[in-house]
Amino acid sequence: MLPCDILAEILSRLPAKNLCQLKLVSKHWLNTISNTHFKKVHYQKSIKNPHLVLIDESIKSNSFTKTLAISTVDDLKNPTPNFSKKFSLDVLFQHYTNFSFSHCLICYNTKNTIWVYNPTTQQNVELPPVSIPMISFEIGYNTNSNEFKIVHFFGQKNGDNRVGYEIITLKDGNFVPNSWRVLENHKNSYKGADHNTSKIASLSVNGFIYWLVYDKQDNEKRIVSLDLENEEFRTISCPKDSCITQKSLMVYQAQQLVEVKGLFGLAQFSENFTNVNIFVLKEEKKKNEHFWVKQFSVNLCHMGHWFKIVGYVPFEEDNTNGEIMFIPNNGRPFLYNTKKGSFTNVGESSLLKYSHHNLYFDSLFCLGSE
Repeated sequence: MLPCDILAEILSRLPAKNLCQLKLVSKHWLNTISNTHFKKVHYQKSIKNPHLVLIDESIKSNSFTKTLAISTVDDLKNPTPNFSKKFSLDVLFQHYTNFSFSHCLICYNTKNTIWVYNPTTQQNVELPPVSIPMISFEIGYNTNSNEFKIVHFFGQKNGDNRVGYEIITLKDGNFVPNSWRVLENHKNSYKGADHNTSKIASLSVNGFIYWLVYDKQDNEKRIVSLDLENEEFRTISCPKDSCITQKSLMVYQAQQLVEVKGLFGLAQFSENFTNVNIFVLKEEKKKNEHFWVKQFSVNLCHMGHWFKIVGYVPFEEDNTNGEIMFIPNNGRPFLYNTKKGSFTNVGESSLLKYSHHNLYFDSLFCLGSE
């Protein structure tokens, strides 16, 4: 029998789908693969090999239901429709379905019920029902505690037009809590959020959930963050970009939240989507201040499309460089090489039919008891 540390090192290099099968080899292998430390080591290695998750919403013929198909593609260099995993469910056609992504888990709703799905283990769990009809929800990962937190936004019962918040915590291998916990400390959220503030985009990075929001009264966009460790909100101004006009800033899709090299970032497109500047948010801990740094400026070669920035794929041999994956609304997806400053077409145009695209990483995080 191999020593425990050598066995763990060998197993940590295998794809998660193989590890799920290898749990059946012996009790010793099961305990090794189910160990919390092993899962963290495996996850850190999987970050260097992200996959693509695709969600298709198709209406059933002669029916009041639609099918949600969640598929994943392992090879980003050749993301063809030959999917490695697929999960489908039927929901009522009139129920609008929202999705929230956090690296390795997907949150979605069916009416006022929120579900969490792990594409790696294909576990799908239902969260406790929300007591008040939802406005929105987001999922984020707390790296320090290895926990996921889902935040639910709801309208206040007293009808004063303000927004309330409740939260639920998922721990690896533990049962899902049977109720939500109301967040009381939200004075700085959305600048006293109400229904005049609308969400444009959201992203979970490094223990924070970030929202790009538009304030209809102030006619400006800003970023709101929630620290998942202390559950406190903070408001952040968007970066000042002299290359981007005020007119382009008002375009709804002109700003996108992105993750670059493990940091939170904001992409700002020019008015005609011919150029995009990508900023990352950095922190000066001594002064407890945050500032924006322009990381990339990408010429989109007058392609004339709207683009979704799906994510950043680091080079395994060079963590300082990588590729940014773009999916346009017309044409094939492509990767932008940050070292060479060049584009490469990948995959097929059939990927464009999917309503949601996101990067995700394999994770053995267990939704519930083993």
